[in-house]
Amino acid sequence: MQEYEMEFADVWFAIPQPFQTASGCWIVRAGQNIAKPTYHIGPKVIEQTSFHWIMQGKVRVTSLEHTVELSEGDVFCLFPGQPYVYQTMQTEEGIPPLQMIWLAMEGNQLPLLTAEFGITPHKYWLHGIVNNEVGEALRSVIGAISGTKRNMFLEQRTLSDLFYKMNLQANRSASKEKENWLAQVKEFFDLHYTEHIRVEDAANHFGYHRSHVYAAFLKKYGTSPQRYLAQKRLEKGAELLKTTSLSVTEIAYSLGYSELYAFTRAFTTYKGVSPRTYRG
Repeated sequence: MQEYEMEFADVWFAIPQPFQTASGCWIVRAGQNIAKPTYHIGPKVIEQTSFHWIMQGKVRVTSLEHTVELSEGDVFCLFPGQPYVYQTMQTEEGIPPLQMIWLAMEGNQLPLLTAEFGITPHKYWLHGIVNNEVGEALRSVIGAISGTKRNMFLEQRTLSDLFYKMNLQANRSASKEKENWLAQVKEFFDLHYTEHIRVEDAANHFGYHRSHVYAAFLKKYGTSPQRYLAQKRLEKGAELLKTTSLSVTEIAYSLGYSELYAFTRAFTTYKGVSPRTYRG
């Protein structure tokens, strides 16, 4: 790799053949790097669609005023004409040097490709996409484009194989995420229980029918979503009564109750004594 001010890197430039431009997606530029602790790119824009796979370390990316922190195994995409900034997070203790592989591409299939992975200008990253198969496919693409005797058929084949392997991994990740959806529902309740949320809110957020969320939550956790939310609110109410000087009315409203009576009745039923008696 050649040393630059903020990185060690190899970069290869390509001029596509007519066969490649007819294929709908081709590589214009490719590279790999090892970042120095000062590594910082942008703000700038590019004319191509550029995928960056993170092989090691961590990177902070900002685009369209949205910042995300990504790590080994993740990928982010830069869109044409869209300002961006990204920088290494190696300055944080214990983080290894950032290493990435990137491909800048053109072609009318690219909007279809990014859409297939759910990548948009506002959601421009994927987590956990680089497994062993994808890593090998990436190295094959780099081998094809960096060779002294380049072959357009090999370049297109390895590029197609890369996105095929990414698609397989993305589908596996989606299946795993789907299996964990109930844990995400519970996390949703844990985060928003003071905001007067309902089961319907979680169902709409995760794309499931209310009755399905109710039945699945009851089966997994042994309690209904409504009872779980009520218990979270009342336990928090008990904590606030013992540890703060907030009035009972303030606590009731803070927990999402629309009126003091509703909180008092629910708390008395749950604890066996009124909020004022519980406070002592």
